[in-house]
Amino acid sequence: MSLREKILIVDDEPHNVQILRIFLNSLNYSIYTAECGSEALAMYDEIHPDLILLDVMMPDMSGFDVCKQWMSREGFDTPVIFLSANVQKKDILQGLQLGAFDYLTKPYDLDLLEMKVSFALSQKQKLERLISATEKLSERANTDALTGLYNRMYLDEVLLDSSVSLTDFGAMLMIDMDNFKTINDTHGHLAGDQVLKAIASIIQQAITPEHDLAFRFGGDEFLVLLHEEEGAIGIAQEIIRTVNELNIGSLGEQGTKASVSIGVTKSSDHHSFEQIIGFADRALLHSKQSGKNQITIY
Repeated sequence: MSLREKILIVDDEPHNVQILRIFLNSLNYSIYTAECGSEALAMYDEIHPDLILLDVMMPDMSGFDVCKQWMSREGFDTPVIFLSANVQKKDILQGLQLGAFDYLTKPYDLDLLEMKVSFALSQKQKLERLISATEKLSERANTDALTGLYNRMYLDEVLLDSSVSLTDFGAMLMIDMDNFKTINDTHGHLAGDQVLKAIASIIQQAITPEHDLAFRFGGDEFLVLLHEEEGAIGIAQEIIRTVNELNIGSLGEQGTKASVSIGVTKSSDHHSFEQIIGFADRALLHSKQSGKNQITIY
């Protein structure tokens, strides 16, 4: 059974409210009422209605002023239909210019009101579906299909975001699979994909996703931005240890072990992102040249 859509009626005339309540209840909507603007503002935060029917003339503040406050809120998407006895064109235009969905004059035809309410709620549902679909597409575009980590394209977006600074992150890890070509050649690419997915999962479990960011940087290479410099070595050690314990399908049975090499460097506002990646790359290269399956700090 679907939940009934919620309509907030804001009107200081009890007779008007009673007519609307009875009529809209008969259409299977859940009805809430407020007698003034300040009460409506408070009630909105409590019930989060799907639609607002808003009187223009009220004792404490006008419906226009109430609507302005709602429209100034980030993310406000509740349709507002003004109800007013004022039929002057300038008032109707003012209401619509504020962002209201519609403007009905009193006395209003109930059949017309029913149609307007139904249309407003239908449009809101379409908008919510569109936003949901857009968010899913955006998430897919920013996510590596194999590992579920962020992809290189999203890394570029993060770096171009003016609200994000390198000082938001204390350290960087550059992580690379050891002998990945051998695993693919010996056990097949499906086994190699299993290893990459397992390592991505290990990285995600080692970091704090609310603050840290993990990316698939290349084929078998990963980049991690850590919010805190303190603890970076411990996280790298945890990743090394857990990867060494991997036993994926036939790999463990045939004695093949997965491992990674890691380069660690701290962030700095004195260096560009490209320079910091260079430092992490040098550290990673040293780990590779020194026997692999180890950590180097630059």
